[in-house]
Amino acid sequence: MGAQELTLEQIAARAGEEAPVEINFRQNKLSKTYLAPHIDALRADLQQMRTAFDNSYKNSAEVRNNPRRTYPKGYCLEITKGVRDMLQNQMQNPTTPAMKALHDFCANGGIAKRVWGNLRNNYFQNAFQMGNLYVDVANDTVNPSKPQIEILPWAKSGFYGIRDYNMYGKLAEKYWGGQVYANRCLPELSVMFPILFVNRYGELEMHANYQTLLYRNMEQNFKLSELYLLNRKNRQQLLPEKYQVFLQENFGALVEPVGDNNLRTIFANARDTSLRFDISRCQPLLDIALDIGKKSKEQV
Repeated sequence: MGAQELTLEQIAARAGEEAPVEINFRQNKLSKTYLAPHIDALRADLQQMRTAFDNSYKNSAEVRNNPRRTYPKGYCLEITKGVRDMLQNQMQNPTTPAMKALHDFCANGGIAKRVWGNLRNNYFQNAFQMGNLYVDVANDTVNPSKPQIEILPWAKSGFYGIRDYNMYGKLAEKYWGGQVYANRCLPELSVMFPILFVNRYGELEMHANYQTLLYRNMEQNFKLSELYLLNRKNRQQLLPEKYQVFLQENFGALVEPVGDNNLRTIFANARDTSLRFDISRCQPLLDIALDIGKKSKEQV
């Protein structure tokens, strides 16, 4: 998380880093002026970048050593970041009409950023927001038969920012093929990681340590995780016994789920002691969350 104390401004910036922004009159006007005349050319340029990235990455050790994913399936983030880096290089010295238009669009205040969120209530997706356009350079990472590049008006894309744990949990089960459980057995971690997730391989993970939702929760002083855990609907599924035992033996989990009153006290203490600003306390919680996933992969 960094080497210094966090400020609210830093937390807010990280919460919004991957989140889409509202499209106002100015963005619509800039998009119409600079981007709309060059959409076909932009698609062609992005296709060239995507092909170049594929050629350099698909045979890399990272891909070869991951038997659970067959390229490009599951490589949405890596592809999007790789093409983003190429885009940034092109923008420094644009040579094609589309790149010049995109450069001028940004120079005049146009928004061009990587976003992560809920795509059509079916997928977690990484893409780009360019003014009033939805631009996906990894459109084939769930279904490889789809075109690699998709450009749509933002209003027709079906892309939404993820703003709460209920949405995140439902989509996690649908997209990753696992089961979500409320984290009431490791209450000290629950303020930051309210979800226990058993993935399709039977491994236990703590969620959400994804930057956007993690920092959005911190920005709101852990209100999002508290609302999720106190929602009675989220307590209907009980963590299977073998995972409960695993957490008890390895991480000191409670034998019985923490009650509402004690849980509220834990959240109140986190707020009273300004946990969200204290990296010396937040970082160990993140380390434990990551260690749970690592040990589960080895043992369960």
